[in-house]
Amino acid sequence: MAPEDIDKILVQTANGVEIPAAVMQRAKERIIPSLRPVRPLASAWFFIAAFLIVFGVVAVAGASVVGMHGWRALGVSERAVIFTVVIAAACFAAVACTHEMRPAAGRRMSGPAFGVVVAGLLITFALLFPDYGMQKFVGQGVPCLVAGLTFALPAALLGILLVRRGFVLDLAASGIAVGTLAGLAGIGGLELHCPNLKATHVMFWHVGVVVASALIGRGLAGIWRRNR
Repeated sequence: MAPEDIDKILVQTANGVEIPAAVMQRAKERIIPSLRPVRPLASAWFFIAAFLIVFGVVAVAGASVVGMHGWRALGVSERAVIFTVVIAAACFAAVACTHEMRPAAGRRMSGPAFGVVVAGLLITFALLFPDYGMQKFVGQGVPCLVAGLTFALPAALLGILLVRRGFVLDLAASGIAVGTLAGLAGIGGLELHCPNLKATHVMFWHVGVVVASALIGRGLAGIWRRNR
């Protein structure tokens, strides 16, 4: 930014009111020393790819540690459908995260991304798994929820580091976006790990990881904003 650019900004801010030259000069003397050079932000595609790498690495690494029992329990068609939907959802969440860190990126997408992701996962699991039994619903469900949130934690931390490289205007929306992506890493790990194919189990406990992660992200962002 050159001094001439500051002149243009001040003139535009004045809304047609003539600014005395002395006032303009004093304003520039205060503004110019505070300016610091910045590096251009990488392209949106770079960050979308980075968020997707975080999602994929965390999901696969987490499931590798606890065992790929879910992958072996799924049929070929079930694997294709589930992971196509989960990866597509992760792409949507990665775009939402990228939009939140770029003020000029256009319409914010965190809320719609969260809604579409949760609805898409629920519909997919409802159609794919016919067993709606409730046996050991809580006993088998709570460990999955804990495991999914454990997978989501490193994805959330890495997502925050990526988002901080941009300029976030809406902390709450950014928290939802990063939380949704982290939750998808959690559910990706669970689908690779968990052999329980009951619709009730997957729809409530597995999808619950995404919901909980997004809500936690929203809540922590609100606390940070109030205390900042």
